[in-house]
Parts: sequence; structure tokens; C-alpha cells
Amino acid sequence: MTVVDLIAFIRRNWRILVVAVLVGALAMAAFSFLTPKVYESSSAGFVIAASDGSSADAISGSQTAVTRANAYLPLISSSAVSERIEADPEANPGGEALSGRLTARVAPGSTLIEVTAEAGTAQNAAALANGALAALAAVITDIETQSTADRTPQITVVPLENAEPPAAPTSPDWVRNILLGALGGLVLGFGLAFLRRALDIRVRTVDDLTELFGVGVLGRIPKAGRRGRTGGRRGTDALTAEAFRSLRTGLRFSSVDEETRSVVITSANQAEGKSTIAAGLARVTAESGQRTLLVDADLRRPSVARMLDIDGAIGLSEVLSHQIPVDDAIRPTGTAGLYALPAGHIPPNPSEMLGSEAMRALVARLSKDYFVIIDAPPVLPVTDASIVATVVDGVVFVVASNQTRRPEVVAARRIVQQVRARVLGTVLNMVTARDGDTGYYYYDRKNAYYAEPQPATGRKRAAAAPRRSELAPVESRALPPQTSRRAAR
Repeated sequence: MTVVDLIAFIRRNWRILVVAVLVGALAMAAFSFLTPKVYESSSAGFVIAASDGSSADAISGSQTAVTRANAYLPLISSSAVSERIEADPEANPGGEALSGRLTARVAPGSTLIEVTAEAGTAQNAAALANGALAALAAVITDIETQSTADRTPQITVVPLENAEPPAAPTSPDWVRNILLGALGGLVLGFGLAFLRRALDIRVRTVDDLTELFGVGVLGRIPKAGRRGRTGGRRGTDALTAEAFRSLRTGLRFSSVDEETRSVVITSANQAEGKSTIAAGLARVTAESGQRTLLVDADLRRPSVARMLDIDGAIGLSEVLSHQIPVDDAIRPTGTAGLYALPAGHIPPNPSEMLGSEAMRALVARLSKDYFVIIDAPPVLPVTDASIVATVVDGVVFVVASNQTRRPEVVAARRIVQQVRARVLGTVLNMVTARDGDTGYYYYDRKNAYYAEPQPATGRKRAAAAPRRSELAPVESRALPPQTSRRAAR
């Protein structure tokens, strides 16, 4: 997974990650709130060894004090110390349970012994630490007294620093707990996101589509209605138009050895945007200077007449039933060089009509005068598209990103392969930035370039004025004629 893939993965699953982090943080916050507060306080004392006053004896006594002090540390948890603390009301005023609440240590390289106590209140923690140090000192003195013949202790513990009530509890640590909860939630969120990705069978990226269909992706079309960075519709329209131009270029170069004069646009299911792709491709093809005809072969749910705002009362069904000549059914559109043949009336037998010899002859005739783009029904519900695919030069398959499921794409591919149709490529439609498609990011970066320019003022107006050569229109040229695939049949 590349950095771009990771960013796209996070953008697709940011809601899961945010919710998981919040749940983890709130759970640990609730845990901290319900956990009893624990205060900690420490007292300190010196361990002094008996000495006759000589320097040698002082050094030896110091070493003895350190050794014996470390040996006596486990006594802090003994019953002897606990009994002395319980016998002194001032040592444990809160009646705290002593198990696990007392610790003792000797500072490295010194004879300083430190006793730490934990309690439910700051005052109880300080009192317990002082009482525990006194009790430990008394127990050590008793042991030392009983171990010598003259009943003189070899070492004694002298209190040095009394414990003070702490200002804040040591537990629970709210900051640490919340951070750990958020981190745990983030890990859980990534786990859920990866599980969701593993179980998700929808097509999301160009790589997914290429792997499933086995042909190149001709174009990536952004999802309609998405606003550009400029905040207006102008940038979005130009972004989509540029994506359709890229699709047009990909389609032209999809067939180098054979000229493509007719294509059918279809998809696996309805609502994947095939009709929109067909209309957009027809428009940019006509704008390039190539005479283009958009044919509505979806005789079950026609939409071309509505999208292009033309009269669809008569059309393909009337032509195929020999009611009117095709020239009378073709309609001009608002785009120069673009013509449309609407579906006409919905016939009772669409599949038989599209599979007739009249349809084959019609496509052959129209492709001599136009670049023919046929909007066909989806492949899986009906057989119309697979029938039309046999009379054209190629098929362009539309897949809706984050909507079409992988098994549906595989099933549609098999249907197209069964009729030996020539698949020119696929189109990934309804692409969004979070889908992680690199091509979409490229177009999205162009969006600001195609946005409505701000008017220049003052001296900037003269500098911003385009030169005459920049305003000159660029002549669009179609590919040079090549041997037609239909002629070779």
C-alpha cells in the first residue's frame, strides 16, 4: 500500500476511525471517572549504624547500614508492621486496607530509606506514610535488640522527613488513560476498516476494474454535483468536461490497427450512469470536429431525448419497423456536429427488434456518415446490449465506483465474451476523491485552473490580457481513416 493508497483508505473510512477514537477515549474517561482516587505520599528516614567513633568503624558501619537496610525492606509488608500501624489510630485514621498500599526502598548509594503509602485521601496518605515509617523503625529496632547479647541495636532508623498531603491524586491518570483509549480506539478502527475493506465486494478503483475486466480503463468520470475548490459550478463543469475529453482520447487510441466508427455504451445494471457517459462522450466527440450520432437503443427505458431536450416521439423503433426513413428520425442538438436518434415509441419486442438485420444494416449505414455512439440497456437484466454489441465495432463498459459489485462485473464480462463482442475498454464512473483514484486527484488539481478567473484591475489588467495567438482556436482533427473492422468481416 502506497502513501496515496493509505490516504485514500483513511478518507474512505474516516468516520469509522473518528467514531472508534471517540469511543475509546470516552470509555477510558468513564473508567477514570468511576475509578476511586488514590493519593500517594512518602516519608523518609536515615539508617544509622552503631559506631565506636573511629573512621574505620564509621565506614564499616555505613556499609553495614546499607546492607541491613536493604535486607529489612520486605518487612514493610509484614504483619508486625501492620499490627503496629493498626494499633496507632493516628497512623491510619481512615482505616485503609494495608495490603499493597505500602512500599519501601533505599536510595542507591545512600542510607536513606523511603516509605511510600497510598490512601483514598491526601491526609490519610500522609498519615499512613508517617505511621508506616515509625512502625518499620520500631520493628527493625526490636529485631536488632533481640539479635545482640547486650541488647544494643546495631542499626536504627531515624525519621528525617515527614510525609505531606499531596496536592493531586496519582491515580487515575486522566490524560494517560484518555490517550491510551484514543490510541486503542484508533487501532480498533483501523482493524474494523480493514475488515470492512476485505468484506466489501464493490469496485472502487481503476486497479479493481482492470483486474476484473481484463481490459484498460479508458476514462474516470467524477461524480456529478461535486463542487470544485473554487466553490462554484464553473470549475466542476470544466473538471467533468476534461474527464470526458480524456475518455474520448482513450477511446480513439484503444484501437490502433482498426478504425472504430461505432461503439455501444452499456453497464452491468441500471443507475450506473451509462446514458450520461454516452451523452457526454458524444458531445465532446462532436466538439472535436467529428460528426457524431447518439443513438438511443434503450427501447425499454429511453433517456436520450430527455437529456438532450429533443423531440423523441419518433425514433429508432419506427426506423427499424420501416415506418419512416432514418433521415426523418435523426434530430439535431444544441451542440454543433452532434445529432441524435431517439428511441421513439417503446415496442413490445425490443430484443427482437435490436437483433434484426435491419439494425445491423442501419448501424453499417450510419457509421459511414457519423461516429455512432449507441446507448444500450444494461447487460445483466436484459439481452439487448449483448445483441447490439455484435453489430458495432466495439463495446465500452461503464462501472459505477463504490456501487457496482465485483460479481456483477464478472457476470457482465462473461455475457459480453459469450457473444464475442470486442470490448474497447471500461469507464470508471462516479469517482470521488476518497475512492483513491490517482486520475481523479489529477483532475481535481486542474479544477482551480478551469475555475472562473477573477477580473484584473489596474496594471494587472494589461499583464493579464491574453495575446492574440492565445485566443486563436485550435483546429480539431479526427484520426486518419483506417481499414474498417466491418469491411474486413
